[in-house]
Amino acid sequence: MTHNSHVLELAIFTVKEGYEQQMPELRVVLREALMHFEGLIEYTGYCPAPQGRVFVDLAKWDSLENAHAVAQAFERGDARFAPYAHAIEAITFMGHFHPE
Repeated sequence: MTHNSHVLELAIFTVKEGYEQQMPELRVVLREALMHFEGLIEYTGYCPAPQGRVFVDLAKWDSLENAHAVAQAFERGDARFAPYAHAIEAITFMGHFHPE
């Protein structure tokens, strides 16, 4: 299925020291949480190369409204995101983008 109208959500963040190796399992929990929200098209997590604590999440949503609903739930401390949020030390960038 082709999506001509979508929104990309990009998050760049640093995890707390000691959480680097836990990110794959924490992302399983995150993916499960995201599936409970409307509009998720695709989610991909990126790891630092070769190693480090800065990670990237890239999600594709069907609308800005649906992307904002999830971002607001995360910011408000929705329990479904708690394990993932707990691992984050600092968010460097979080934004939404439309295709040209």
